[in-house]
Amino acid sequence: MPFPQNTALLGRAWRQSLGGRTGRLYLATGVAAGAVYEYDRRFQASAISRTLRAFWTIAVISADYKINFRSERGVEYLNGIHERASRRLLSCCRDNGGLFIKFGQSIAVQSALLPPPFRRELSTLYDNAPSSPIAQITPVIERSFPGKSIEDLFIDFSPTAVASASVAQVHTARLCSNPTQRVAVKVQKPEIQLQIGWDLFALRTCARLIEYAFEIPIMWSVNEVEERLREELDFEREGNNSELASRDLSTLGDRQLRRGVYIPRVFWNETAKEVLTTEWVDGTSLVHPQQLTSEGWSNKDIMQ
Repeated sequence: MPFPQNTALLGRAWRQSLGGRTGRLYLATGVAAGAVYEYDRRFQASAISRTLRAFWTIAVISADYKINFRSERGVEYLNGIHERASRRLLSCCRDNGGLFIKFGQSIAVQSALLPPPFRRELSTLYDNAPSSPIAQITPVIERSFPGKSIEDLFIDFSPTAVASASVAQVHTARLCSNPTQRVAVKVQKPEIQLQIGWDLFALRTCARLIEYAFEIPIMWSVNEVEERLREELDFEREGNNSELASRDLSTLGDRQLRRGVYIPRVFWNETAKEVLTTEWVDGTSLVHPQQLTSEGWSNKDIMQ
């Protein structure tokens, strides 16, 4: 009888050892995953997590279309697939933020190429984006002007943004060099430079997956979007384009156009690649038609 007893003991010991090793493996995996996540969050502006989220979203959308898209199932059924896909894509863009908002906006303007649910859902990305706190914006300004603090450049710099978009936000201030001059200070959000490489990698990879899965040539549009995004992230280029437009406008023969269009002045001593400082001009956005009407504007005036 001792042999079976020893066998039972050996089996129990083996199971305990296996359980211990498995538990330690799970623990080590969890610790490693947590460390990678924290490193990504603290030092990479969640770029890795955002990239994985994009890959997962495209994979789920692609699988949905591959499995369920059948023309014989009718328009209503197919619209349901479009609805699911557009909501998933919108959720990914919103959760990732930054350049993914720009990606979503670029998709939304392709009104002639996409089903209506994509245009409807992704057009909501044009709404005001969350702004970064002043504690994160100040280092962007100060690294753009080495040896100077924000107090050396601006007076009454507004602690909260008056407007915020996907890659930048705008604050009001007055110039130290001219205290009577009120200005708009457009500052690039601090995480954008960390995220751009990963985001463009994710965009290209997802586009290639879509091309492979659906045999749709879209890489040409990705190249165009990438070029435009890199240009938009260079605020010195934006300032130069603004001055070029102002010079061209001044030479036009259309007096009514010159009278109705004004391009704010750029202040170059307070402008850099990630900071654009221009003259502040009060106005009303075209996305607020009721306010424009209350101010005495008509649609005809605006169209002219």
